[in-house]
Amino acid sequence: MRKSSLIGIGAAVGGLLAYLFDPDRGRSRRARLSDQAAARSRDFTATMRQTAEYQKGVAKGIIHDASEVFRPDNVYDDETLMQKVRSEALGYWDGSESIEIDITDGKVELSGTVRDPASHDQLLSLIRDVEGVGLIDDRLRVGS
Repeated sequence: MRKSSLIGIGAAVGGLLAYLFDPDRGRSRRARLSDQAAARSRDFTATMRQTAEYQKGVAKGIIHDASEVFRPDNVYDDETLMQKVRSEALGYWDGSESIEIDITDGKVELSGTVRDPASHDQLLSLIRDVEGVGLIDDRLRVGS
């Protein structure tokens, strides 16, 4: 059994060598085989490059999704936060004409005068309930 396997392998190798080194067509067969090998190598390289680019995009997506976990849900710029405070808080409070609001880096600074302590507490409560408000610097005066 082993001897017949070696004879078969030897015959296959001999046939391949005769095919490739035939004096009439061997040169074109070797050139074609070389071209086919180079084309397969280029195709493999292109496929690997595409796969690497795709996986790079997948990794960027995973990093982006993971960064969303650590980012606050709603971060507003100062101008947007000012509009939110005016519409959501002062819109429901009836003494807004004597109040001045300044917002810097998400910190709300209140100045002006409110009528009574109840109005003061109501205003602060309304502003605290606005989404995006962090600190409140209360410089309000109670009284006329």
